Amino acid sequence: MRIRSLVMTAAALLLAVPATAVGQVAFGPQLSYGGDTDLGIGGRGLANVESLEHWDFVGTFDVWFPDDGGGGDVSAWEANGNLAYNFVVEDTSLNPYAGAGLSIFHVSVENESTGNEADDTDLGLNFFGGLKFPGQSITPFFEIRGVLEGADQVVVTGGILF
Repeated sequence: MRIRSLVMTAAALLLAVPATAVGQVAFGPQLSYGGDTDLGIGGRGLANVESLEHWDFVGTFDVWFPDDGGGGDVSAWEANGNLAYNFVVEDTSLNPYAGAGLSIFHVSVENESTGNEADDTDLGLNFFGGLKFPGQSITPFFEIRGVLEGADQVVVTGGILF
């Protein structure tokens, strides 16, 4: 019940950010590794929230390629909506950030021997921290994210933003 309350609170916070309050926007590819889902390839969009200094809205989408364990064809995807706080660090080119948000995780399994299919979609709660390395035209980033419920795993992600 506590997880459900946290997820509902996070959803309310994400929905409270009006679209007109969006400032600078960046997009880019990302590569992820999840403890249960193996390799993930996807994209990330980031928008500064002008009305909340130092805050970004971060949306991501990954297609996962989990090991099927020899039992069938497994496919999975995940969409995330997060709010990230950017810490101000003087005299460095590193920009640390941390935040929380929601995860929607979907998995489909087809049993090769029986032809039966099963799929499931779960809502989860993200907690994450990372570093951005701002440059002239691209910004590489590295992030570690824990997911409660949903995919229920630790994910390491890296990529670049344009």
